[in-house]
Amino acid sequence: MNKPSISWNTKLKLAISDVDETIADVYTPADPEMIKELSKFLSEGYKLFMVSGGWLKNMQTNIIDYIEPSLRQNILVAHCSGSEVWGFTKAGELRDEPFYSIYEKLFTPEMKQAWRDAVDQLIAEFGFRTHATRPKQIFRETVSTDPHDIMFEDRGSQITMQLTNAFDLSDEQHAIIEREVPFTHGQRDLRIPVMERAQELFDAANLPITPRLGGTTAIDMAVKGISKTTVIKSVLEDANVLSTVGLTLDDIKDPKETLEIWGDKFSELRGGTDRHMSEALPHDVRSIDFRQEDPSEFPKGYNIVVWDGQQHLHHGLLEYLQSRPKS
Repeated sequence: MNKPSISWNTKLKLAISDVDETIADVYTPADPEMIKELSKFLSEGYKLFMVSGGWLKNMQTNIIDYIEPSLRQNILVAHCSGSEVWGFTKAGELRDEPFYSIYEKLFTPEMKQAWRDAVDQLIAEFGFRTHATRPKQIFRETVSTDPHDIMFEDRGSQITMQLTNAFDLSDEQHAIIEREVPFTHGQRDLRIPVMERAQELFDAANLPITPRLGGTTAIDMAVKGISKTTVIKSVLEDANVLSTVGLTLDDIKDPKETLEIWGDKFSELRGGTDRHMSEALPHDVRSIDFRQEDPSEFPKGYNIVVWDGQQHLHHGLLEYLQSRPKS
């Protein structure tokens, strides 16, 4: 059995990590072994900044609530593509307010309603049937494999559709769709025309919303101008936010040594949003991709490496965490 060529960064202070399929499977509690290793990681003095297109509520339910309360003060969370940043008290409780919320700052009650009205129109035009979120395979087994059946979640500062059955249409599935579906990088992906129509509706309503690809099957409709890049830069420049997890600006003045990125979607050709985390930092900061992606599809000039252990995705991150020197 070959040993991974990627060794643990012994000078690491803050890990900036994607969540879905990097720490835990989508809409699924983290494996007990992952919780155990993350807890050890935090107890050893490392800090964790979770950056996700997902919803804070889901991250709490599936990951954070399983971590010892006294360790949660070492965690920062940016959810809904960076529209809000949250932290935890020394007692492990979610703080009363986010450090900042772009959504609440920009949106009036009328704008919030106009956004929901536009999404309702989008769903009606495409004939979608909406369902609660759940793991993809369970959705297919218990609900449907019809492309018109989608998972839907209103996260407040972000609205997400999971087109689990329609992001890579087979010939049979394509026949179900009554309209032309364009090819995108060789894949018939219904998300593309949905995003194009969504943008038309948002522009008509004068809403600062941008639809974007999320994960492998989702469309995330998020506040325009925010991204994993902007939220990471904002946090790393804010001494007050860093101080809540016991860090100073001096602690991260040499980011190549003290920062590291964990993710699983860095491909520019396949809508990989984790590359935006890399783009927030100097090019020589190491990003570890726990999905078996083609490095030729990565943004040029960044230190993005593909994990070459025996496991991949969240199992690969667990393998990497378990490789660190034992104290």
